[in-house]
Amino acid sequence: MRLETTRLAFNRRYILVLLLLVLAIYVLVPQVGDFRSSWHFLRHPAPAWTIAAAALTMTTYLSAALNYRFLALRPLRYGQTVVVQLAAMFINRLLPGGIGALGANYAYLHRQNHTSAQAASVVGLNNLLGAAANGLLVAFSLAFLSNQVAVAPDYDRATGLWLKVALALILVGGVALVLSRQRFKRQVAELRIQLRAYQCQAWRLPSALISSILLTLGNVFCLWACAAALGIHLPFVVILLILSFGVGAGAATPTPGGLGGFEAGLAAGFIAYHVASPAALAVALLYRLISYWLPIVFGAPAFAVCRRQHWF
Repeated sequence: MRLETTRLAFNRRYILVLLLLVLAIYVLVPQVGDFRSSWHFLRHPAPAWTIAAAALTMTTYLSAALNYRFLALRPLRYGQTVVVQLAAMFINRLLPGGIGALGANYAYLHRQNHTSAQAASVVGLNNLLGAAANGLLVAFSLAFLSNQVAVAPDYDRATGLWLKVALALILVGGVALVLSRQRFKRQVAELRIQLRAYQCQAWRLPSALISSILLTLGNVFCLWACAAALGIHLPFVVILLILSFGVGAGAATPTPGGLGGFEAGLAAGFIAYHVASPAALAVALLYRLISYWLPIVFGAPAFAVCRRQHWF
């Protein structure tokens, strides 16, 4: 029985890797010209906007630590939790689909006197509130700023290609979700039970939701600053929608940090709002350089500290 389960898991991973490989070949070969042109835009970004983007991306780790401080069922030290979030980010660069960050936070909570069920529920609830925060911001922006959202009715060839790329990546993620639907149902059932733990301290959930909103805003304004650094100025609601599309494409890509899918989603979003394909890709690359690669400078030593202190 165990051998059959192992073979089934291997076949599922094989299917996902094969789909990703075919998609990568389909995407990257036609886009070599765009990659070359994008480097022209990346040579001289505006220093002030670039520094602002870097500062904004660092605030997201402060908000992430605040989330866990509110949601934890046992007291957590805020400074220690910030270091753990940086370390979790570093691990997340090595493992696909957020698995590294989830595992690090689960182990951290377990070390902080949470039971296995409590740690898993807190981590799951944190992710759920993150999705809710993004959804609330999108709904609010569309309700009050909908006049700023105007997508071109006609798409050029580059737009259509990038949109196909992002949608295909989301489709791959859908396949992965279907393959793991039983595990997802089990986690939802466990989460429903653990929500009862907050009945005596109802303020914790809305406080965590507010910090999740601040985290999302940090990412949105970071992308907005990256676009401005390259001379591209779009309304807040448009940047929010583009980032949401990029997050969806990245989450659907079974690579560390959604690498490849996230960039494709961002590029598709900018192209849909009349940004030239090379410039759109340049913004996506600059954003990922600042939000994905730059924090590794702090994440690596944070990981070493966490391991030495046995925080996870």
